[in-house]
This record gives sequence, C-alpha cells and structure tokens, in this order.
Amino acid sequence: MEHHEEKGLQEAKQKSGNNVKDTLFRMLFSEKARAIELCNALEGTNYPPDTHAMVCNLEDSLLRRYNDAAIAIENKLILFSEHQSSFNPNMPIRLLSYATDVYYTWFVKMKEVYKDQLFKIPAPKFYVLYNGEKKLTKDVLKLSDAFEIEAGGFTLELTAKVLNVNYDSGCEALEKSPSLKGYAYLVELIRQNQKSGLSRDKAIKPAIAQCIEENILADFLQEHFEEVANMLAREYSFEEELEARLEEGMEKGVRKGMEQGVIESAIKLIKKGMPLGEVAEALELSDDLVRQLEDILVQPLLKEAIAQ
Repeated sequence: MEHHEEKGLQEAKQKSGNNVKDTLFRMLFSEKARAIELCNALEGTNYPPDTHAMVCNLEDSLLRRYNDAAIAIENKLILFSEHQSSFNPNMPIRLLSYATDVYYTWFVKMKEVYKDQLFKIPAPKFYVLYNGEKKLTKDVLKLSDAFEIEAGGFTLELTAKVLNVNYDSGCEALEKSPSLKGYAYLVELIRQNQKSGLSRDKAIKPAIAQCIEENILADFLQEHFEEVANMLAREYSFEEELEARLEEGMEKGVRKGMEQGVIESAIKLIKKGMPLGEVAEALELSDDLVRQLEDILVQPLLKEAIAQ
C-alpha cells in the first residue's frame, strides 16, 4: 500500500491549504511525524518516527463533513480522532459513517471481498478529543446507546473514548504529545485574550505570536501564521454565521409552512456540525426544501468563506 501512503500525504498537504472547511487540528496532525506522535500519546505505543504511516483524510462535501483525522499505522491500526469543542452524544453514529468511508476509500478492494479468503483490514480505534468549556459528563460513547431497543448478542457496536484535552485538564495524552499540548495552549491563550476584553478576531493573532515567542509549535505557526489565523477565525465564527444565515432564511420565508419546532431542531443540528443531508433525513424534509436550504443558506456561506 505504498502508493496509498504517498497519495495520502500529498492530499493531506493539499487540503491543509485549499479546503475552506479544514480545521487547524486536522492540518496540524496531517503531518506524518505529528500523526505518529498523537497515536503514541493516545494508544500508549512507541512507534518511531520512521514508522510506515499515512493520514487518511477525506474531502468534505456539502452533504458530509469530515472534521478531523484518520491515521493508519503499519496498515494494522487506524486511529480515528475527532476534535470537538462542544459535546455531542451522536459522535459514534458520525464516526461509523466516517470509518466506513475511510475503509472503502483507502483499504477495501472490492474484487477481494467477494473471494473465499478473509480480507484483512486495519483495526479501528476511536477517540473524541474534547476541549469545550462545559464539564464532560461521559468518558465513553457507544453506538448502542442510540439503539431504540437493547440489541445484545450479534449486533453492531462502536465505542469511542472521550478525552478532555483542555490545557489545564491534566490529560495524560497532553504530556505525551507536545503538539497536542501546544494546540491546547493556543486555544487557552485565545480564550484568555477574549476574557480580557479582546474580540474574537483580535484575540487570535496575539495568541499565535505568544506561542511562537515561547517556542510552542513555533516552526509550524511561523510557516503558516496567516493561514492558521484565518482558519481559527473561520472555526470560531462558523456556527455564528451559519445560525445567522438560517435565521435570515426563515425571515425570508424559505421555511414557510414548517412548524417552529422543526425549524429550531434543524438549527441546533446544523450548529452541532451535522451535514445538511443528515438533517434532511432526520427531520424528513422535502426534496424541494432541501434544495432551497442548499441554494439559499449553505452555498452563499461557502462562497463567502472562499472569498476571504
């Protein structure tokens, strides 16, 4: 699978600069050395820097959003890490979809799975890395918690470990991964700047500059200073902009005829990062309404982000 590794690293680099919805976390850990470092920190392993590894990021689409990274180690282990600033109990459902797409994009050979020999795939491990300000209530999320009935025995399960990776959380992974700790420190500095009275946008660049001065992620931040600043600004403002766009659409009658409860539910789901296609399915929206939402609400928002 050598060609997959080369392809993966190349695509990861392209996305770090071109994908308007990419995140700083995913960009940072798209670098092979940092990806191996993160795996060692989360799994308690000791893979050396020259380990055969690839970052299996996927392109976002309008109907599906891939927040973070899948890291394949020695073609034996895939570490799925999802970074969240707000706790979401539906992460196992989202990770299930993500894992399926990663396997079929990178590892599954369709002609092989129909043969009478067992086709081997890397073993998956799932982590949700939380750095929100609310207290965590769970450290493990299970897909089966979402089942309408208890399904014991031969059933589908996905278990994700939830880690609080805030800078002052005492999380062991932070001490094992300087990159993860540096990322947490940058986020903490931005929050401190905001609490001291700076606006969101004005809080970001001084925080980046302070990290560079203190030699925290210095090389990375110096090389990508403006890109990181713009990326963080998009991340912090995305939910606010999207909510405003949805409310504007409601005022213009885009959702005329929908009950207020459905409107509020759609706003909450999209704010939490659920793609439009999944919102449409969950709320049983008509095809016509989905097209209106896509044309009037989502696409203009993306065009604005591209133009920035």
